[in-house]
Amino acid sequence: MSSEGRSYLKYMAIGFFGTFLVLIVIGLAIVFGGKYALDYAMEQFADENPTAFSESTLSPEESAILKEKFDSFFTGQGGDLSLAMNSDEINHLIANHPEFTDFKDKVRFKIEGSQMKTQLSLPMDDFKKMYPDVPQGMLQGKYINADAVIDFRSTGKSVGAYVKSMTIKNKQVPASLLSNIQDRNLLEAGPLANRFKNIGDIKIQNGNIIFTKSGGNAR
Repeated sequence: MSSEGRSYLKYMAIGFFGTFLVLIVIGLAIVFGGKYALDYAMEQFADENPTAFSESTLSPEESAILKEKFDSFFTGQGGDLSLAMNSDEINHLIANHPEFTDFKDKVRFKIEGSQMKTQLSLPMDDFKKMYPDVPQGMLQGKYINADAVIDFRSTGKSVGAYVKSMTIKNKQVPASLLSNIQDRNLLEAGPLANRFKNIGDIKIQNGNIIFTKSGGNAR
């Protein structure tokens, strides 16, 4: 797996939701102004503790098979045109695959029916590096714990992932703020574009997420 590929989920989680946080602060600043906006944003959207994720239940044998299947598909060595994984397998890879160490404590996925749900727990220290102009003391030791529903759209030659809805601290994100980011493809920028350039379709079906390479048919 390439060094670009290893950071695709981190890019999505940190970059996208970091931008989202800034949009929230900007929106509040228009109403309340300056420090009051940041105080309000921290009160409404930040937590003192990260989300506690469940432990994986896969056996060592199942883990080894999963890792081989995943690596083979995305490197193209196995020749498979499609790859199906359930949410337990996805989350096991995130928690245990050496390439995903940077965000193993930050993101999990859950498939419910035909929906892919994302659970994020992002330390505000990550945002400090991205937005140094924000007062650093306000961000220290805080977390953004968010839940989002992801919608996949495919043209047959390329695929996009979009936020359909989102809650933070069990609060529904206002439509006026969410509308600013709903049209942004989470897979189109930076390492995401390289990672998914050969994926033509992503479907949620029978409790699995199914990646299909361009020109292939999902099994």
